[in-house]
Amino acid sequence: MRHASADLFRAAWDDTDGLILPYVTMMLVVIVGVSVLALDGARYMSLQTQLQNGADALALAGAAELDRLPDAQTRAVRAIENLLANPTLFGGEAARTVQVSRIDFYSRLPPSDAQPLSDGLLARDGTDARFVAVTVRPVALNTILPASFFGGSNVVSAGASAVAGFDQVVCQATPIFVCNPYEAPGMSYEQASGALQTAAGDPAMQRRLLRWHQYGNSDEPYRAGDYGFLDTPLVGNSSAALIDALAYTSPPACLVQNGVTFSPGALSAAREGLNVRFDIYEGSMSSRSDDPNYQPSPNVRKGYVASARGGEGNACSGQRGPDWPIGAPPNQATGLPLDREWPDLEGRMGSGEWNFSTYWQVNHGADGRAPPTINGGPASNSNLPSRYAVYRYEIEQGYVADRSPGGESGAPACYSGRVLSDVPDRRVLYVALINCQSLALRGGAQLHVPVAAFGKLFLTLPLQQAQTDIYAELVALVKPHDGTDFDMVQLYR
Repeated sequence: MRHASADLFRAAWDDTDGLILPYVTMMLVVIVGVSVLALDGARYMSLQTQLQNGADALALAGAAELDRLPDAQTRAVRAIENLLANPTLFGGEAARTVQVSRIDFYSRLPPSDAQPLSDGLLARDGTDARFVAVTVRPVALNTILPASFFGGSNVVSAGASAVAGFDQVVCQATPIFVCNPYEAPGMSYEQASGALQTAAGDPAMQRRLLRWHQYGNSDEPYRAGDYGFLDTPLVGNSSAALIDALAYTSPPACLVQNGVTFSPGALSAAREGLNVRFDIYEGSMSSRSDDPNYQPSPNVRKGYVASARGGEGNACSGQRGPDWPIGAPPNQATGLPLDREWPDLEGRMGSGEWNFSTYWQVNHGADGRAPPTINGGPASNSNLPSRYAVYRYEIEQGYVADRSPGGESGAPACYSGRVLSDVPDRRVLYVALINCQSLALRGGAQLHVPVAAFGKLFLTLPLQQAQTDIYAELVALVKPHDGTDFDMVQLYR
């Protein structure tokens, strides 16, 4: 009996079947635990990535509105809040959506990404807000691994933030700056930008003729309506280069809203470059009348008496008829008239009241052309359009070739090439508008001057001999849909 028991024990000891089972059991626990931990890690990383993508998108949406106008911050917040909700794939059902917890605006970021964002400079208002920081609410994630069994938490949370910035860049711009014509003495920078934004959206203000005065006294502060020239890398500040850039179809200049550089000194021959747009080739431009890079506008009606090329009163060399811009009968030719009154003490801005009826009768009356429709009715002296609207209407309706009693039409006669297109519009200047008074600017070279906005301004008349004042209407502010605008919206953090 004792021998049998020993044999049984020996047989059991020698039997190795199932020996690995305990090890497998223990390893399965470890493998399942590591697998669940890896799954939780993947879910957490995915949640973190989705939250960061959401924060990036929100910051970029807000930054795209930071055009330095007073309501920029309001529009940025609205853009962020109105962005489509993006639910994450993971997270608790009640808090899956990417939601904003904080929005901050900065005029300057810390010089190094290693520094906290709090070292940056918060924006005072929309006019100096260049960056927006968006922080999203943390989203909770319930783990699959029962971490509480090991003394941990079964819930982890992920969050994200992003910083994006904006700079407006306008290329093929005329290297001209104009001191904000709507800025009154004593206005703050924000108030001046607000006055500019209001004027750009008011048809009554848009038709008020502006008279820009070329700044030439380096001892005096700049005033509203003063203009000068910009020093850009590809143009420079030589007189010849500036005149060429004023005449060129696509000037090699890109202007950045964050800062432009003033070119010191006056340019008495500015008219030589600007008048090319009106089919006038004189001075340094006299040899450019066959060059497509210096083509005029397709509508150059300006009230000049027509005559043989090279003769007295020749439009090609800048000669004009008597009583210009409204000529006298019988051989009458009429350009777009000046405003009747100039209530501004310095004569820099007109009242917006101008003689449309005479202009239309002289240039289109013989052909019986219908005037443009304004405010639901035909344009007249009591229902005035802007001069730019009339100019565009003549082009779009095919009225450019109509002749006045003096023989003038709006079609170019001095340019010997073919007017290829109306893009860009040759009588519209893209210029930098500067709040000169609130910035307390004086003459001489000015570096890194902030641009309140870029404006599109319509040249109503060419410059006379020895004239440097420019007459123009504000058409609009440059916006992202304009062909020359290249906004830089990018992530910084």
